[in-house]
Amino acid sequence: MHIIQRCALMLFLTVGTTAMAEPAPFVCVHEKDHLPALDPLADSWYREAAALAKPGTRRPWARIVELYGKAVERNHWKAMHNLAALYRTGWPGSIEQDRQKSLDLYQRMIDLGVPQGFYNMAAMIGNKAGVKNPATDGLTFLDKAARMGNPAALTELGKLYIYYGKKEDLGLQYTRCAAEQGYGQANYELALYYEILKSNYPIALQHYQVALSQGHSSSALVMKYAFSSSSKPNSRMWYAPDDSLYEVYAEYYSQLRNDPDIRFPTLMKDHPLPPHPTQGYDAERPDWKPEHARP
Repeated sequence: MHIIQRCALMLFLTVGTTAMAEPAPFVCVHEKDHLPALDPLADSWYREAAALAKPGTRRPWARIVELYGKAVERNHWKAMHNLAALYRTGWPGSIEQDRQKSLDLYQRMIDLGVPQGFYNMAAMIGNKAGVKNPATDGLTFLDKAARMGNPAALTELGKLYIYYGKKEDLGLQYTRCAAEQGYGQANYELALYYEILKSNYPIALQHYQVALSQGHSSSALVMKYAFSSSSKPNSRMWYAPDDSLYEVYAEYYSQLRNDPDIRFPTLMKDHPLPPHPTQGYDAERPDWKPEHARP
């Protein structure tokens, strides 16, 4: 799905852990099982609008809004999501910011039972973007989205449980549920967890690589600098410098900058990771090797 701008949930990081003290038992479900069918004609309008809205081109915003609007009339929830993002941020000289229109579209997504709608509303509440509700209401929407399998909501709650709720195992369940749905940000968060909290650099790098394959540009930067011959960035995870790998990941980063929607499903097979100089392929399992391992 083409997403114009990722919703932020910064306010939730200030919520006390009491609001999360007794979560219901977690069951991993996938968002695709909770999505309404899309009208084919509406989907053609949506795809045309999304193509016109790609960065790097002269974007005809009036036509884009018109196409999204036509798709919205036929209950195309992806068009609602993208059009709401345009109204939420506005575009100088073309689209006037209108948060109420965003809220109305998000509410319409909720009425259709779309998990992303609950997540979007949580973000609006968390950022105090025109919703006069307490932060706990935002967490209620966030939890609803997560229990319907929304990867972004699962990832945000996973971070809250790991770093603030003192429920590390539960947080990992949430985050891994998002990661297995192909959500790059979730694998990026798992990489940070293993790098920063566990100092397990090879497992961290594996998650960074998977996140990159799923289109996560920040992970491409990490991969690039992990093999840099410059000692300062390379010291982050202490991998041996490798100019050829540095160039490989620099190229992936460049491709993602030019086209954020590109994906690299064969990356792990095409470029097996080298073992870490001291930790091998897993600091906790020194004899383990991944399926695609360098000799």
